[in-house]
Amino acid sequence: MTQTNPKTPRADQFQGDREAFPVASGDTMNSPKRPKRIVGASQRRAEIVIAALFVLTAATSIPAAFVLDPMLNAPNYLAWIFPNKAVVVLDALMWSFNNIGIVFIAVFALPLLRKLDEALAVGYLATRIIEGTIMMFGIVATLLLIPLSQEFLQAGAPHGSWFLTLGDVLKQAKYLGLSEVSALMLGLGGLLFTWMLFRYRLVPRFISVVGLIGYALVFLYSIVGWFGLIDLTPGASGLGVLALPVAVFEIILLPFWLLFRGFKMPEAPEHPAAVAMPDAEA
Repeated sequence: MTQTNPKTPRADQFQGDREAFPVASGDTMNSPKRPKRIVGASQRRAEIVIAALFVLTAATSIPAAFVLDPMLNAPNYLAWIFPNKAVVVLDALMWSFNNIGIVFIAVFALPLLRKLDEALAVGYLATRIIEGTIMMFGIVATLLLIPLSQEFLQAGAPHGSWFLTLGDVLKQAKYLGLSEVSALMLGLGGLLFTWMLFRYRLVPRFISVVGLIGYALVFLYSIVGWFGLIDLTPGASGLGVLALPVAVFEIILLPFWLLFRGFKMPEAPEHPAAVAMPDAEA
């Protein structure tokens, strides 16, 4: 009689399948897979809002930077402000729209960016809030010029009075809040935002590089301005030329890309458990 060795392993009924389909081997299963990129409804809404807010902030801040300057640069600016207070209010209103827009850009971007790097996403929101708060001080200083100008005219426009001194202080506070100090936070926040765009390839590298260069120039330029080496008032010392990359990024490149293509958010594989299959049960 022929005896069967009990230690001889039985033929695996799935051995032929594994040999016929080597793709399912352990090495292949453990190989990295390229993450899928999907776009949900909430992400698409956020992209459209962010693009619209970038255009809105540009459409309000650029004219606001020059609407009031001719009047404030005049030697007798206090005599002109109250009779033309509508221009001052319009300037303050445009800056207010800009401040609201820059904060809500970060608010709508936060749920998307925090999936990639929560620290950088929260940091970007914080810099935008600080920037908007600083700029509000500049807006308040602008509006305070209206009652000062009214009192100046009622007093008979005396030359060499404290009215002119206080007016110069408020005018300097406007420039500090709306350009010199806020530009530093604009550059810092923009660097955090565009670095995330570049690192995670949320947009084409060309778009993120333009933003990185532009915000870096604004950041460095503002620091140099704090030491008094250059003039940071709008239109002075080539500030508009250095801000050109930021303008191209915020007005043209990023909004149009978000409207037509959107962010390429990385997504984890659908079945991560399949990557590391446990050993077959005995």
